[in-house]
Amino acid sequence: MKEYCKSSDGSITYTTDGNFIYAEKDGISIRLDLFDRHYYKLRLYNNVPILEIDGIRMQLVKDFKTPLDYSKAVVKGLQIPKNANASLLDTCMGLGYTAIEASRQKGVKLVTTCEISDAVFTLAKWNPLSETLWNKNIVPMKGDVVEIIKNFDSSMFSFIIHDPPRFSHAPQLYSLEFYKELKRICKKQARIFNYVGSVGKKKGRNIEKEVEKKLSVAGFKNIKYVKKLQGIFATLP
Repeated sequence: MKEYCKSSDGSITYTTDGNFIYAEKDGISIRLDLFDRHYYKLRLYNNVPILEIDGIRMQLVKDFKTPLDYSKAVVKGLQIPKNANASLLDTCMGLGYTAIEASRQKGVKLVTTCEISDAVFTLAKWNPLSETLWNKNIVPMKGDVVEIIKNFDSSMFSFIIHDPPRFSHAPQLYSLEFYKELKRICKKQARIFNYVGSVGKKKGRNIEKEVEKKLSVAGFKNIKYVKKLQGIFATLP
């Protein structure tokens, strides 16, 4: 067993055996994995915890050293002005790396991030690199983003990061109705990033093109696919 790090207040010691991450607090050691209809697990990837569900890695690391670098690239692509004083929505929190990176930008005053899974929310609370998710300028919301956004005011967000699970796991997050709701809560000139992944092309589907069309129908313009990020940037006129 090798020590990985400690929590910021020193109350939790994190160790790893190369396969699992453990958290020790008050003499009690907890392995950071759990079952909740699916198997959820934290493990290290280039010394950064990543989330796996049923053995499938949830973060994009292809062409990136760690998922932290991916988050930085996504946020950079949003081109947030330093004086924007913007509100940003991260629709699918996960371990919160993208929400945390967004919150660090000088032009962002508040980040709202949503997570439907109790298991993921629990692991994020134990993950040492997710500690700042509970900072004053980040609001983590537990629940289904499809229902949560119905209660948001119109023209509420200047930026949206939509990084959903693959289509087969959450088709509602790729629906035209959902994109119309995203458009409703966007301010004019709002910029959105939509991760689409690469799954589906081998089966005769092209999720990228389907999403581009739905974004266009919903009212977004300047739609551009970025291969390295496996996602789409678009702007609301």
